[in-house]
Amino acid sequence: MRIVLICTTLLLATACSSGNQPDWWRTNQTDGQVGPVRLVHVNIEAPPMDEQKPGGTLPLYLTLFNDAAVEQVLDAVSTVEAKKVVYRSGSAAPVERMRVVVPPKGELSLQKGNGRPYLELVGTNRQLGNTTIPVTFRFPTAGTVTIRVPVRAGRPSPTPS
Repeated sequence: MRIVLICTTLLLATACSSGNQPDWWRTNQTDGQVGPVRLVHVNIEAPPMDEQKPGGTLPLYLTLFNDAAVEQVLDAVSTVEAKKVVYRSGSAAPVERMRVVVPPKGELSLQKGNGRPYLELVGTNRQLGNTTIPVTFRFPTAGTVTIRVPVRAGRPSPTPS
């Protein structure tokens, strides 16, 4: 029993120090923060590498938490890895001028699932997979933050009902 405990501890320590933490390690982790806005569970979902093509589109998912007593607005998202990042309200066409409102003392989910709104990288420069890329989020009153967002390449998980 003692050997199992020691091996488990060593395995966890190695995973943590290498920067290759499993998904469960990120549970409830704030990936980025600017002023009163927290960006949580930020990730990009990509198909397997052999199915990716430069110039394609990839969904960017996250949840925004606003700790302020006034609404916060996400008005721009960008990355050097794509021509642009757009806001999509479910299956509708991309919104030309991004204006994503996070209510006061509230949250906004831009996660995968049944027609929910989300962000999308358009015109990717190269194949992306199992890496992290810098993405910049701008909130006019809270400020701007750039975070390294993990790209998860592989078969997409089924959409929750």
